[in-house]
Amino acid sequence: MPNPTHFGWQIELNNPNNLSHHQPTPSTFFVKTLNLISVNHLSNEAASCMVSKFELLENLKIIGCHGLESMSIASNTKLLSLTIFDCPHLKSLHIRSYKLRTLLYRGKFPWFLPEFHFNLGNAMLDSRQGPAYNTFKTCDFDRVLLTIKNSEILTLCKWTFEIDYNSYVMPNATKCSEQVGRYTKLQHLGGLKLEGFDNQEDEILLAERLQDVSEA
Repeated sequence: MPNPTHFGWQIELNNPNNLSHHQPTPSTFFVKTLNLISVNHLSNEAASCMVSKFELLENLKIIGCHGLESMSIASNTKLLSLTIFDCPHLKSLHIRSYKLRTLLYRGKFPWFLPEFHFNLGNAMLDSRQGPAYNTFKTCDFDRVLLTIKNSEILTLCKWTFEIDYNSYVMPNATKCSEQVGRYTKLQHLGGLKLEGFDNQEDEILLAERLQDVSEA
């Protein structure tokens, strides 16, 4: 089929445990761009292993894979851009690709396990549906903050930074605010897009606060 407008690749394994016995050598792969649009629960391990074997892979898009529950990207790839959209059952995302420059994520917030502090040029986190698991704690977001702290362009959507008005009456709220201002620097941030506010006043308030932090 010459020049197809869409190409889908679905991997189904009867026994994922036998995957390691059927792997081609890395030298047989010359793929730089890969789009995954159909991954079921049986092919989770296959998808991670396959991506890790594509040593020349630069651009990976995973879109609408309703069966994808976990994804691991190994450090031996040259991955520059990672896009993950609308994978509602994704609960674990493990990234060891130190050359990553673009990270675009839309969907429920997974257990995020980055192993490098990336120097991202463009980062987007749209997790307005909330976390993908019920045991989410505030500290679980710390790894993401380390990942996006040097981003030149950063887009955060709603749930990621919802304002808790009740926290203002806490006796230690002032102390926490001082700590954030003291240890958080945004000098590398070149652009910031704010979305999902209930009103314009909240948007302006956060923008002014971020500007104060970046100039501190």
